[in-house]
Amino acid sequence: MQNLDVTIVGAGSAGLTLALLLAKQGLSVAIIEKGPAPSSEQQPDYQRVSALNPATMRMFSTLGVWPDIAAHAAAYQHMHVWEADSFGQIAFTAEPGQSADLGWICDNDAIRTQLYLQVVKQPTIQCYFDSTITQLAQTARDVLVQLNSGAILLSQLLVGADGIHSFVRQQQQLPLTHWDYDQQAVVAVIACKEPHQATARQAFLATGPLALLPLPDPHYCSIVWSADTAHAQHLMALDDQAFNHALTAASQSVLGPLSLHSTRQVFPLTMRYASEWVRGRVVLVADAAHSFHPLAGQGMNLGLMDAAALAQILAEQMAAGKPIYEARALLAYQRWRKAEAQTMIATMEAFKRGFGNDIPALKLLRGAGLVLANKLPGVKQKLMAAALGNSGDLPEIAKY
Repeated sequence: MQNLDVTIVGAGSAGLTLALLLAKQGLSVAIIEKGPAPSSEQQPDYQRVSALNPATMRMFSTLGVWPDIAAHAAAYQHMHVWEADSFGQIAFTAEPGQSADLGWICDNDAIRTQLYLQVVKQPTIQCYFDSTITQLAQTARDVLVQLNSGAILLSQLLVGADGIHSFVRQQQQLPLTHWDYDQQAVVAVIACKEPHQATARQAFLATGPLALLPLPDPHYCSIVWSADTAHAQHLMALDDQAFNHALTAASQSVLGPLSLHSTRQVFPLTMRYASEWVRGRVVLVADAAHSFHPLAGQGMNLGLMDAAALAQILAEQMAAGKPIYEARALLAYQRWRKAEAQTMIATMEAFKRGFGNDIPALKLLRGAGLVLANKLPGVKQKLMAAALGNSGDLPEIAKY
């Protein structure tokens, strides 16, 4: 039987980040993961990527993992967003005095691997991979977890960081609101004839947004093509040559002829939001608590900020000589992060609905709005701050 401060269920990027943050505070932590440990020998394939913003970079720098993550990432210094068949567009470049990099496109598995390599160096973190939970129960004094191996873990607090189909959320019967976006995301690595020039691009099409995300090689990008379900299935059914033609046309040849460099994968897009993130000594973070449309590329960042916020709340409890499982503190975390998640979900829904309407008058208004936002410094700065992760109520470790 192991006695610990915190048990984390889920060894994705959010769970591993939280473990590192808690270990820095001297807390003893166990990580439980149903899958295998990440392999340091696996090379990034950039099939599934995230756009990390400067707020996340600042946190990873403090944790000592950023140099190794950045070594596998592609920094971008420009962003270009436009609406197909319209004059509306907006472009971002770093302001004078700011860091030149607006963000970094990173392979999801590479992020997780580098976090794991840092985790195994921490003497206060124990990892249980290839493990499932056979019993999870709360008492007045602790949370008990029994694993399929027979091991029993007792902790003051348990964190569900186990993804969109969270076992912890389901076991605790925490209510979930969800709706289908009626879209699917087609992802792949593509080769482009023209160099991407360290620019992240997104085109709003009538059937959904297409993102062209720069990779370390200037002639390769990762695409996330979010399309209405029927159109996504049509895109998946095309042979490679026909898909290349469709992709080049959809991108308006902004990078010249495009061609597949990997297989295509498709993922359904669904909004999920837990209306309660705390149940006694159990807390949810990241995808276990929320997921939303990827059109702004902020899902990974938001989940990592959940981890940072929870770690900050627990540190404040410890500094005040109070228990980390105190209800008042956990509910303060819930209020803080629910507000941030609600704002992001509402924003993504507004973008999806606003750009998903092909009425000519609305297209005209959208185009005019993008042009105006591109010319008004105050509006553009606010949009830039949101893209850089410098807006909202950030944890201290992520502030600049």
